[in-house]
Amino acid sequence: MGALVPDVALRGADRAIWVDAKYKAHLSLLAQQGWRRLTEDVRNAHRADLHQALAYANLAAVDHVDTVLAYPDFSTSEEHPLFAIATMASGRRRVRLMLAGIPFGFRSPDHREKTLSAWRIALTT
Repeated sequence: MGALVPDVALRGADRAIWVDAKYKAHLSLLAQQGWRRLTEDVRNAHRADLHQALAYANLAAVDHVDTVLAYPDFSTSEEHPLFAIATMASGRRRVRLMLAGIPFGFRSPDHREKTLSAWRIALTT
């Protein structure tokens, strides 16, 4: 990696949202198998993604930072997409690390609305 640059940066006066798209099945594998059943290679690659996401949190000196690792959601269900959210506080600063699933297309208008609604809720809370 030559530079620390997320795919999407959204900045406000007191908030930053960094989004980095990952084209790996890590989130789906975690949901299906759990951490202990993943191969060491997948765990190492996932740790590197997490370290990268945490480094993004330091790119803006604001009170609220969300760093999102967006993974493909390979689920065949039309239920809500996969999300895992961890919140860390450091003084006045709140940093949220989000692992989020997003499909490579929607199976129906209802699936699209459920997915967009879940993302809106996750990013506004």
